[in-house]
Amino acid sequence: MFTLEIDGTPVAIIRSNEERARELLEVEGFQDDLRTMKSDGRPLWTGKPESLKLRPATEDEVETFEDSMDEEDFEDEDEPKAANDSQGETDDEDEEDDVDILFLVDIDDEDEE
Repeated sequence: MFTLEIDGTPVAIIRSNEERARELLEVEGFQDDLRTMKSDGRPLWTGKPESLKLRPATEDEVETFEDSMDEEDFEDEDEPKAANDSQGETDDEDEEDDVDILFLVDIDDEDEE
């Protein structure tokens, strides 16, 4: 897991391998999201590439991420699980490409603007 810092502030935890996490930072749509999302009325990112830093997540950040996923799993228990249609194949390859993101800052509701 890796932590995205913007101007020295930990903003998000990214669960993926390092290559995929770095690729995510280059995706125009993700950059647009960071520019348009706000926390406490301020954009998360001003658009300066040098203000983005990716580093390995700390133990506390990993624990925060895992706790959040556990809560999400608990909330989803009532929803039916999707059937695996891979006909006996595992999803290991798909899981390697998966990227999960947990924001560590409160994101303003768009309706509040």
